[in-house]
Parts: sequence; structure tokens; C-alpha cells
Amino acid sequence: MTGSQTSGRTDSPLPGIAFREYAPGDIPACARLAKEAWPARPSILPKQAEDTGMEGYMEYSLRASNYADIAYSPAGMAGFLFGRIDGHGEEKRVSGPDTEETESKTRTSMRDWLFAISHLKFLWCILLTDLKLMLYMPRSDATIEMFIVASEHRGKGVGSALLERYLDAAKGSGAKLVTVYTDDRMSDWRFYERKGFTKVRTFKDNITSHYSGSYARGIIYKLELGQDL
Repeated sequence: MTGSQTSGRTDSPLPGIAFREYAPGDIPACARLAKEAWPARPSILPKQAEDTGMEGYMEYSLRASNYADIAYSPAGMAGFLFGRIDGHGEEKRVSGPDTEETESKTRTSMRDWLFAISHLKFLWCILLTDLKLMLYMPRSDATIEMFIVASEHRGKGVGSALLERYLDAAKGSGAKLVTVYTDDRMSDWRFYERKGFTKVRTFKDNITSHYSGSYARGIIYKLELGQDL
């Protein structure tokens, strides 16, 4: 396992890959990886709205997190993991430049994105999925909010290293249970099962189904800490 998150560059067992904390200015690169991982179905979303909206979505996820780890190579960002860990970093949320202008841009980007994607229908999909998560998501000490690895780095250990670093930080903060929500359409859900996570609940993911144009099954996973990975 690698060590828990620290400031600046950290040692890595992966050739050509290093790790560091999130830094202001990383959002555009995070958004590019997210667009690659979760492409909108044709004609559902104008390119400009997708660009600004995905950046807004990254900011939104980041503001719900107090842990943000970046994997990078000489060619650029290789992956990232945003998450919440109770008691980590004195519960400080991670964010970019803390200015009214940045927050206003994030809200505007999200608003434009939501209204571009079939307007009220997409908003209804968000509401339905959020209600299901409120009902089915177990109470936990830690939650993975956003986790993406660039396509050219998948299968090379980058995702495993990012996850192990996060779990180390969660254990170090005394967390006992980690949860994550994913889907079987646009995410590698089997990755979590290989890492020892157990399935809590499945249901229709209305958001991803609408966004991708195909039925998507939402999956909630949990991992009890204190066990060897």
C-alpha cells in the first residue's frame, strides 16, 4: 500500500506515475477525464454546455469532499479520487479559489448544463436517483464522491493505488465503513468487487439511463475497514 495523502509529490510504486493533492486549476483536466469516461449520447448535449457543465459538476463533487488526490504522469493527469472522510483534515472541505466569482461560475455552469439536457425530464431523473440514494445508502464514515482513471492508464494499477491511498487515509482517521455509488453502464463496477467491496443495493439509475440513452443499473457498495486488502 502507498501512504496516506500528503502535501506535494509522493513516492509511487508505479513507473512514471506520481501523486499529489488537488491544486487550484486542476478542474479542467478532471472534467476532460470525466467527459471521456461518461460521454453524453448524441444530440442530448451541446458541446459548450457539456464542457462548462462537467467542470461545474467536478466543482460540485469537490465541495462535498475533504480528500482529493491526483495521479499524474509527464503527459498529464492520469486519474483522481475525491471523497469524504469523517475526521480527516479537521473536516475541511477541498475547493478551488474561494471566491464569489468561482462559485457563481460553478452555479451557472451547472444550471446551463441541467437545462440543456432535456430540461425538466433530466431534473426529474436527478430527483428520483437522489431519493433512492437517500433511502438505500448506508450511513458511513467515508464516501467516495468521484473516482476516474484516464483510459490510457486503466489496467496499470493507477486506480488501485488511488483507492489504497484513500483507504489508508480513511483508516488513519478512524473510519470503519466506506461507501460508494456507481453504475453498470458508464463505470467499472467490477473493480470494487475485486477490491473487496460488497453490494448493498441495486436499482435503476435514472440519471445515467437518461444521459447515456441506455438502461443503467445503479449500485451501492460498502467496505468494512480493518481488513487487509
